[in-house]
Amino acid sequence: IPIIMLSLVLLSCAKKDEKTTTDVYTCTGTSSGSGPTIGSVALEEATYLSTCFQSRKLQLEFKNSTEAQYTSYTYGDTSCSGTATDTASMCMNAITVSSTAVTKPTYVNGAQTNDNATGYNATAAWGHDSTETAYLQFSADNASVFWFNQSDTESGRDSNSVWIFKFTKQ
Repeated sequence: IPIIMLSLVLLSCAKKDEKTTTDVYTCTGTSSGSGPTIGSVALEEATYLSTCFQSRKLQLEFKNSTEAQYTSYTYGDTSCSGTATDTASMCMNAITVSSTAVTKPTYVNGAQTNDNATGYNATAAWGHDSTETAYLQFSADNASVFWFNQSDTESGRDSNSVWIFKFTKQ
């Protein structure tokens, strides 16, 4: 009887954890009319897809001004051709853009350009692990295109010498 009771307890915990895990990886934010504001540019509640960088593309679907469904696509080659070999999606929330401006060159087709872009540092939390901070940078000239960097440490973000991912509204 004790073994049966323990089995029932473990099964009920597993079902509860499974539901929680699914919920924290999917954004459920309510609309605020726009995505985050980068300087004077308000990004749209829309889906943006990045250029390829080292076999990886990112997608951000802004749900409101502080929440985005974040999806990472990994490809088998450095040009991101064909179908992604791995996909991971999670909810990025509590996006907060600071007033700290950063200017650096852009990175296009595997090379640094002489074109500089100015943007802002930002932070975000993850729905699946609110203790982990995402350290971000955004640079936007208009609501359709923006540059983006990310790191899991503040020093890693600040050491990025170029804008790496260029996002375009889909």
